[in-house]
Amino acid sequence: MQSWTRLALIVGALPILLAAEQAHAQDSETVTACETLISARRIDAAAGAERQALGETGCRRIPRSAIGAVEQRALIGGEPYECMSVADAGRCLWVVP
Repeated sequence: MQSWTRLALIVGALPILLAAEQAHAQDSETVTACETLISARRIDAAAGAERQALGETGCRRIPRSAIGAVEQRALIGGEPYECMSVADAGRCLWVVP
């Protein structure tokens, strides 16, 4: 009887695990990019749900495939920040690490 209970728990949890994996895959396909280094730093400093909800001015999610070469670099507090060329952006955008 215990093995049936375990099986039911596993089958019940499967949709939740698949949804979490799909959300992670979508996050890994896009990055947050900002027009200013200050905005990128604010998002990077935020944690967890606060980071997801933070709507910094001049920041947006972009596909990784739109990112080109590094145009500028900055090292602040041991953390590297890069301003990357982005297709159709007109200028580099600071990518949140």
